[in-house]
Amino acid sequence: MSIDVKVYDNGDHTALVWLPANLNPIKGCRGFTIRRVVQGSPDVYLHGFVGFSDDDKLDPTAPWKHPVQRFMWWDYGVKPGQVVQYSVVPVIGDQGNLQLATDQASELTSPMTITGQLTPNISANFNKGIVAAQWVTRVLSSLGNPPPKIADLIAATQPPKNALRNELSGLLRPQILDMLADVKKNNGQVYAALYELNDPELKAALKALGKKCHLILANGAFSKKNDNDENKAVRAEMRTVVDLYNRLVPQGHFAHNKFLVCCDSAGKPQRVLSGSTNWTMTGLCTQANNGIIVSDPKLAQYFLDEWNLLKNAKNAYPPGLAKANGETTANVFSVDGGTITQWFAPTDKAQDLDYARKLINAAKQGILFLFFNPGVFVAGDQPANKWTLLQNILFRHHAGTPNFDGQLYIRGVVNQEIADLTTASTGDQPAKPSPHAALDPSAGTPVTLFNGGKQPPQHLGYESMVPKNIKDTFHDWATEILGQGVHIHSKVIVLDPFGDNPVVMTGSHNLGFKASSKNDDNLMIIEGNRPLAAAYAINIIAIYQAYRWNTYVEAHRQDPKVWHGLIDTDGWQNDYLAGDELAELTFWMGSYQPAAATAAAAPPAHVPPATNVQPKRTKSGAKKPPAKMAAAKKKRAAKTSAAKKKAAKKRPAKAKKSNKARKGK
Repeated sequence: MSIDVKVYDNGDHTALVWLPANLNPIKGCRGFTIRRVVQGSPDVYLHGFVGFSDDDKLDPTAPWKHPVQRFMWWDYGVKPGQVVQYSVVPVIGDQGNLQLATDQASELTSPMTITGQLTPNISANFNKGIVAAQWVTRVLSSLGNPPPKIADLIAATQPPKNALRNELSGLLRPQILDMLADVKKNNGQVYAALYELNDPELKAALKALGKKCHLILANGAFSKKNDNDENKAVRAEMRTVVDLYNRLVPQGHFAHNKFLVCCDSAGKPQRVLSGSTNWTMTGLCTQANNGIIVSDPKLAQYFLDEWNLLKNAKNAYPPGLAKANGETTANVFSVDGGTITQWFAPTDKAQDLDYARKLINAAKQGILFLFFNPGVFVAGDQPANKWTLLQNILFRHHAGTPNFDGQLYIRGVVNQEIADLTTASTGDQPAKPSPHAALDPSAGTPVTLFNGGKQPPQHLGYESMVPKNIKDTFHDWATEILGQGVHIHSKVIVLDPFGDNPVVMTGSHNLGFKASSKNDDNLMIIEGNRPLAAAYAINIIAIYQAYRWNTYVEAHRQDPKVWHGLIDTDGWQNDYLAGDELAELTFWMGSYQPAAATAAAAPPAHVPPATNVQPKRTKSGAKKPPAKMAAAKKKRAAKTSAAKKKAAKKRPAKAKKSNKARKGK
């Protein structure tokens, strides 16, 4: 029996997805192990993290005896520059007689060099950002009892204390530092527009450029009229060293950009860095963030033009700024076989959101997203140009709306609760979690998971996120740690990552009307770049599954009967190879089958990620679905048809007025 395997990577996560030929369960299979082959190193077997019972311990001489009872898994043990191959191997026999079925293993995947360059002129870089992870707990535990504070460790820039900082910041920190070092080496200059700045290494790298660093420094997040500059101290520190320009905008606005333009020795723009990452210690280390680097002189010049508009605007918002940003005649660039449509805010008519929502409404296979604070809910009978893009996405699964598609695969994470979008409305009172929420948030900033239209949003409160509240060890999973505040800071939407027209939306833009109309922001929309879309999609689903697993751990703590380990029969395969679970796997195999599937909880990494593999390109054109997939699709279509008929009789009621969401970065 052959096994089909797909491998994706984004520099932070390497993901493998596989299915057996003809979708037939493997007789006697108790799970899988993944053989990793790296040139110059011994073969390694990737394994699961739980055994067949609570007391089943990992055998380091035969780790494959902790098989993976899934068809999707992660590898965090490879390093940049390595050439890697994989083979998925069934583990057969009962618990006491497990064997490697090498004769049924998949063929080795093609050799893949670990590198962060997704296409010749575009790279995407991610940090690890989620401190509610087992490897973080282990690092802290190894440093003493009580362990040191994360805040102290992420400020450390010298070994050995900087080890955790280096891991948490992923490829983001070294990529930004390499860009700045390259500019200095080649006698170039940079133009930066930054919302916040306090990271010691990034500050030092900017200072090293002296007056060839042209910096617009905003006033960051502030709430007091008599103290409207979060960056007051660093402003004084940088003023005499670099070419500094203030942008101290009034309340109701944020000068929210985080972009960097790199120029050559002649002062001509060559490449640009954008994304969600604030140049702070927390932005690099303790919030999920992304950065995208594009080497294209025309796009870089477009960013430099915006930089000059902001410099000339000083601390104000002249009408000409929004009008210029709303122009649509010169903002499309051809890069690496795809197009980049570049938007800047504020706009005069929310043209950026209008363009984005047209793409969202046209998605055919799936939508994945990460949001920090996209803005408030807008009632369906109000102008759609004021909708947050999160609302547009969720309405794709809202029966009775014009763009409803109940089979669309949707996964995402939102940093906080938003009345009527992530929670049930309670009128003028503070929003409460949906009564269907799996876990009831108690305090602090919750995270909300979206699992398509099959289930209500799942609210993750501190019972599932704060380490001190995950009180008991679950198998070999240590108590986790997580600080309050911002957890998800990326602002990313991915559409049809394995389809014929994949789309990635990223930047500083919070993807709502306030960002479009009131703030300095940027939104980069990349179409037609499949490796880039796959890289961002893997980042999103990894974050989703990490938080999803935390909720499962907490559910087990509250009710030990929930689950006790692996299943000692081959029947565990049945759920994965039929219905919604199969639809989800088929989506990730790149077979272009849309589905409203239910994701299975998956544990996050057991070691710090340090990988970067170029995603495999998938062939364009849809494959014919296998018989089981077709049957599942037919069943879902029948349900969708019934939902449409029901919705036609009764349109959704007008939503109650929502409470104002808190301001975000």
